Amino acid sequence: MAVRAVNAVKGHRHGRVPRAFREEQLLNIAEHLFGQQGYQGTSVENIAAAAKVTRPMVYNYFKSKDGIYLACLRKAREKLAAGMINAVTAAKTPSERLTAGMDAYFSFVEHSSASWDVLFGGGAAVAGPAVVEADRLRNITTMLIVGFLKNDVKPGVDDEMIVACAHVLSGGGEQLAKWWRKNPDTPRSRVVELFSTLYWNGLKPIVR
Repeated sequence: MAVRAVNAVKGHRHGRVPRAFREEQLLNIAEHLFGQQGYQGTSVENIAAAAKVTRPMVYNYFKSKDGIYLACLRKAREKLAAGMINAVTAAKTPSERLTAGMDAYFSFVEHSSASWDVLFGGGAAVAGPAVVEADRLRNITTMLIVGFLKNDVKPGVDDEMIVACAHVLSGGGEQLAKWWRKNPDTPRSRVVELFSTLYWNGLKPIVR
């Protein structure tokens, strides 16, 4: 990914790379490095060197290491959320929505592995002022699931139960994704089937 991002700007004359294009390049490279080396193991200097630009250029775009890290998180979060929302809203029944939502989640794991690493994997351990915002961005998956469940639960199911279920589903998906990353020969369809089989039985008593 980092090599492709660098090569992508070669068609532009030196100093003429459009701002939006350069920003996307820096984000892609930073995402790769944060995912592989973690927040603590990645510096602005590392990002600049991989992008073949100066450190001041990185600071000009993102102000700080926290700035580019949080930009990577937001980009990954928006992509994951869009995929899950599109999948769930197209499904017709609660069980189909569970399967569709988790298929979208595991598709993100499969096809956007660097983004997933930044959100939930080795790149997720962050320190300093960015901690609060990083935690908020990661928690959006759980809040999305809360919203999905509220549309499907039976009357009388309280918010505490809904939030607890959302945390179980979100945490279970994250842990299953970590297992899958270590067992990549397992097809995505099987991973989704495993998740749905395990969790649907727990949801059935509370959904319409």
